[in-house]
Amino acid sequence: MRKLSLISITVGLSMALSTSATADDHMSSEPVIAEVYECTLNDGVSTDRVVAIGQGDFAAFAVENDLNMNTYLWEAVAINAPYDEADLRWINYFPTWKDQSKADRLWRQKADDLQAEIFELITCKKPFFFPMVSITQPPQAQEKPLITQVCTINEGRSMEDAVAYRKGVSAIANNVANTNVGSAVFMPGIGLSTGWDYVAMVTGTPDDMATMMDTARSGSLGVALGKAGLENPSTCVTDLHRSHLMIQTSN
Repeated sequence: MRKLSLISITVGLSMALSTSATADDHMSSEPVIAEVYECTLNDGVSTDRVVAIGQGDFAAFAVENDLNMNTYLWEAVAINAPYDEADLRWINYFPTWKDQSKADRLWRQKADDLQAEIFELITCKKPFFFPMVSITQPPQAQEKPLITQVCTINEGRSMEDAVAYRKGVSAIANNVANTNVGSAVFMPGIGLSTGWDYVAMVTGTPDDMATMMDTARSGSLGVALGKAGLENPSTCVTDLHRSHLMIQTSN
């Protein structure tokens, strides 16, 4: 990925990539466009330097050009194969394809110097596009743990079952832990032939995420899910990222 069409970097049930409002902290019930680049750090570069340019020059470019988008950097912490090669995922969320098209056009026309700055830090593959919808809205946080679960739906179950399960788990987990942890679901879209049916994302403030994870560790969450009769209709593997907010211009 030498000159990005846009350095943008876990439900459209119809797979139509329909559109709406924003992303990690401000998500609507309609799918948004998540444009994902998997990237590796160049020699001697730290994630902090990439976050700094995202929060600095890249954010300034978005504001100056009135781009309607939100940007997060997902720093890989504990990732299962075959998705463990990337050091980070640079993710831009767009409410509509028109927003993405405008950003893409201005990026190619006006951002040569900024692209060069970014490519000194990271090397990225071509993008994937995913439809993503919110299950529950997480709070804002500059940095937060982010769990993704890469899932395949079990035989005889449906995507509707999976979404209902995610809604139930989110409500019960927040009730048991007295937290405000949010979640969302990504579906396969454009540019990636997947072996999975969806990716569930769970994220919140560091304190809330630690509290929620401790309810899973202690078994209290599992007991509550069992009492509610919730059984996962999917087989999932769990990954952990650290999410960094870089820009937020979309409402």
